[in-house]
Amino acid sequence: MISETRFHIEGRFMQSQRLSMAMLGMAVLGIMAPQGASADIVGKAPPCTIDSISGNFTNTSATYAAKGTCRSSGSLGSTITFPWRVTGLYPSANSTAKEDIVVDAPSTSEPSHPYGKWGATYYCPGDPWLTQFYAPSTGKITCHIVSRYADTPVFKDNSLEEYFDNSFNYQPLTAIDLTPQQRNALLAKKDSDLKALAKTEEEQRRGAAVRQATPQQIVVGELFPPTILAPTPGQQFYVRLPVPIRLAPSQGAVAAGYVISLEMRDVNNNWIPAYPNIGVDAAQAQSAAGFTQFGPDGGQNKVGAYPSRVGTWRVSAQVSVPKPSRWSQPVLFTILQPRVSAPAGIK
Repeated sequence: MISETRFHIEGRFMQSQRLSMAMLGMAVLGIMAPQGASADIVGKAPPCTIDSISGNFTNTSATYAAKGTCRSSGSLGSTITFPWRVTGLYPSANSTAKEDIVVDAPSTSEPSHPYGKWGATYYCPGDPWLTQFYAPSTGKITCHIVSRYADTPVFKDNSLEEYFDNSFNYQPLTAIDLTPQQRNALLAKKDSDLKALAKTEEEQRRGAAVRQATPQQIVVGELFPPTILAPTPGQQFYVRLPVPIRLAPSQGAVAAGYVISLEMRDVNNNWIPAYPNIGVDAAQAQSAAGFTQFGPDGGQNKVGAYPSRVGTWRVSAQVSVPKPSRWSQPVLFTILQPRVSAPAGIK
């Protein structure tokens, strides 16, 4: 969770339309301008803060999500607060940064406040949420706006619209005022995500090598099948959580690799192959944790995950390396929906 970053507009709104786009954005947000720049700003816009910002990273892109709070003046000097949320995307393939801001309309029970949607696309030489790129000769940010949009009703108080619109002239709003510590936190998250992705991809490559070394047509009746230590018959698990699968070779046998088959029972009591012939390294299958890639949701860039569904399942296994064995007898288990506790006082 990134610490709160305040985007606050002090002084007066812009009078001159001749300011450069980079200078305009920096003046609006109170950021120190590059050397030689000047501005004449009038008025006062509502300050908006970022309460949290997070990032998820792959080898080819980064996605960001931020939430925060805006404040504006109500009647009789009151202060109205309302939420805003932001999503950002930087695909490194085309060097375009995209940001979308949403301020939801107030409900009937809430005080009136400005609302709408704002967005823009930029060309940037790198991810602006991780690094700000200045041109040494001019001191200006080297992002260039490509397109923008605004979908807002007409208000007497248009300070919120000016706040977001002016900021968009510069670079993504949530990338402007991040501190070095906050950028370092995002960089650390990127490093962690890419290391986890690389590990999963390596496991996937090893599994593919096991499958290639074990043609599915080979059935060897002389070798005893492995033992399935987990799950145990009738064991219950919750959907989207890992289902540990632990194996052991038959007594006196040696296993360097296994093949696992997962089937699910349909409404007609037929067994449907869901994930047949998953290649698993023996070190993983025989470890204390076992094979844990079955069960978790396959989203959020979890390469190599095999998501589960609610219902009755069975698993069977075969030694694949160094010499194929017979398939084991299947072990049945159940995937359940998570239990939700009732609120206090409700039974």
